[in-house]
Amino acid sequence: MMRRILAVVVLALGAGSAAAQTTDLMISEYVEGSSYNKAIEIFNGTGDTVNLAGYALDIYFNGTTTPSSIPLDAVDLPSGETHVVTHTLFVDLSFADQVAADLNFNGDDAVVLSFDGTPVDRLGRVGEDPGSYWGCALGTTQNHTLRRLSSVCGGETDPTAVFDPCVEWQFQSSDTINGLGYHLADCGIVPNGGTSWSSWKAGYR
Repeated sequence: MMRRILAVVVLALGAGSAAAQTTDLMISEYVEGSSYNKAIEIFNGTGDTVNLAGYALDIYFNGTTTPSSIPLDAVDLPSGETHVVTHTLFVDLSFADQVAADLNFNGDDAVVLSFDGTPVDRLGRVGEDPGSYWGCALGTTQNHTLRRLSSVCGGETDPTAVFDPCVEWQFQSSDTINGLGYHLADCGIVPNGGTSWSSWKAGYR
């Protein structure tokens, strides 16, 4: 059950402009709650409908560099909508577009969204065991829900870079799930004539 986002529409003034877009799919929400309350929300702001075949959530446990991968269902995700993956025992499966029994990360496990094995976005740092979580002045990746800031318009494609959750994420209390399925994006203007998601991915394949 895909849910349409609340979108900030930016109107182009003059020739050479187009509507707001993100560069690729992004992780837009992360739920690391109690027990099996684990969820990852993926947002499509590319301007194109994207089939999720080839995408996967890669979980790197406790600093390992070898992931446990969860392929995304090969469904079409329209631009402006989200795809929510939850654990099979999630507290409210009405939020889920896809369930996976092995979506069982903790605050010290890096989560990477990949396409055909190439990182598209990440939360956490692959190869680092931070102890119990990655943290900053506003919160941690343990026992929190993290929501991507609306100003973020592209994923972090280097999963081994230093990770500071305060830079691109807003923190909510443990087991907060009421925002799942909706993402607010305000990504400015992109020029006409730029490579669209569909043409770029076609070349990549």
